[in-house]
Amino acid sequence: MKILLSPAKLMDLKTNLSIEKSTTPLFIDKTQKIQDKFKKLSPLQIKDLMNISDKLAQENWERNQIWSPRPSVEESIQAFLAFKGEVFRGLNTESISVEKYNYVENSLFILSGLYGILRPFDRIMPYRMEMGIDFSKGKNKNLYQFWSKIITEYLNYNIDSEDFILNLASKEYVKVVDRKILKNKIIDIEFKENRNGKLMNIMTYFKNARGKMARYCIDNEIHTVEDVKKFTIDNYSFSQALSTENNFVFIR
Repeated sequence: MKILLSPAKLMDLKTNLSIEKSTTPLFIDKTQKIQDKFKKLSPLQIKDLMNISDKLAQENWERNQIWSPRPSVEESIQAFLAFKGEVFRGLNTESISVEKYNYVENSLFILSGLYGILRPFDRIMPYRMEMGIDFSKGKNKNLYQFWSKIITEYLNYNIDSEDFILNLASKEYVKVVDRKILKNKIIDIEFKENRNGKLMNIMTYFKNARGKMARYCIDNEIHTVEDVKKFTIDNYSFSQALSTENNFVFIR
């Protein structure tokens, strides 16, 4: 089984861990081409392109100027430790046992607008680059078009035919995967709240539950569809009635 996650906008190099293991992102040369383009943009252009505040635009302009494809240890961190959003709070990466690192390395992928796809120990610098951002380079109008074939072909050639993909990424990110040519089965996950008999998607809870399901899979080294269904953290339970073969619904 392979797990797909989305990145978080919030990133931080600070960590209480010291992990020697690190790898270089798979498509760093293509990432370099993206950064070469965005490095030329002014803070105002970044603000307009990303629809963000002046402060965030300035911060990301500064990030773009110092970005390096092979950064030093001091200015970078492993990808699975870098992100600090709600999904990664649920995942609680710093408390993952070292004994589980082999499973983490072999099972977890983080989709990325800048890097395409990140492995857990890929060393990266802070950045902000959503998949939907305009990217006029050749025939590619946006980063979805730039990355779609690359990411899908990577998954096709690096996942065993009997493996399935557990999609814990957001709709915004997972649509970069071209399901028409993806060879492996992909299972989407939904988490719903029962509020007075009405089922609701509450995004903060949804994101946190994605992280906790990923952590459940890591802690228990999950490999089968049936074991995914056994997820019960935070009082969630699998709904057979609402689920389909390729879309699992969990309710609490």
